[in-house]
Amino acid sequence: MKHRMLGLLLACALIAPSWAEEADTTTIVPVTKAPFHLFTFQDDNMSLESVTLPPGFSTGYHSHDQDLVFVITAGAKIKNQVFGKEPVELEFKSGEVRFASYTKTPGVHRITNLEKENAMRLLGFGIVYPEPGRYNVSTRPAKYEMALDNDRVRAWRLKLNPGESTPVIQQMAPGARIVVTGGTVTEKRPGKPDQPMVLKNHDFMVMPVEERGIENNGNSAVELVEIELK
Repeated sequence: MKHRMLGLLLACALIAPSWAEEADTTTIVPVTKAPFHLFTFQDDNMSLESVTLPPGFSTGYHSHDQDLVFVITAGAKIKNQVFGKEPVELEFKSGEVRFASYTKTPGVHRITNLEKENAMRLLGFGIVYPEPGRYNVSTRPAKYEMALDNDRVRAWRLKLNPGESTPVIQQMAPGARIVVTGGTVTEKRPGKPDQPMVLKNHDFMVMPVEERGIENNGNSAVELVEIELK
């Protein structure tokens, strides 16, 4: 009897980890509570999501219910698994601008960083209001390269070498700036003092409706992504 009981206890000890693993894979939390996700800002338009996923780690299954635009600020090979489907391996490249439509069709997924040394980082924001058409976005000169345009957002990529600058633009809708490659820049607004600033990779700025230009007065190239809401 004692031997049978001991065998049963050993069997339970051996299979307990698999029970725990299965429970983990089927636990679903809101994205605001997902591992490695930080939410540091929200207003009537957007909710900021900052993700730093260490090598070998997973976000666990989490749910989204807001349309999401995001920029990869540190690339990595990842595995994305939509709940109930087979995982798909992808390569997130630094500077990529991506969009996921979740407002009309909420979704659940998890991401695993397949890298051995490098963290995957992204900055994104969920669009708080449910329907497009709240804002009319601007058009911008050729220095701004169109990176994404749909019924919810328009995004531009801006690359400035040392000494380069943009013409003054009129931003028509509220939005955001995400820094892919940082440096020293100066923002110029008609009738206002210049504003020098040091930008770093993974910085995020809320950008209001305004007129402005920007100049790279540092010693290295700068890459920014600017987004306006629709």
